[in-house]
Amino acid sequence: MLAALRKIKSNSVLILVVLVYIYLIFHSVSGSQGIFMLAKYDSKISSLQNKIVRVQGERLTLERRASQLRSSNLSRDLLDQRSRELLSVSHTKELVIILDD
Repeated sequence: MLAALRKIKSNSVLILVVLVYIYLIFHSVSGSQGIFMLAKYDSKISSLQNKIVRVQGERLTLERRASQLRSSNLSRDLLDQRSRELLSVSHTKELVIILDD
């Protein structure tokens, strides 16, 4: 028993260093700034970048629609046709022919 205690005491620095290394390795892998969290952050970054691209596309679409509502760009025929469709006031025998611009 006494020999075992002497052996542990002589190797206590080595045991302490090994335990510190085990602690550091564990937290470098699974800690709040570890490898697993880095992979999680990378996947979140890519999903948010995809969302940014989608929202920018929606914004461009809305800006185009808003620019068409300005009085300088507004087509009276298109406005008349759209208002008749939305309000359902077109005549039953009325025929609307849409021409390409």
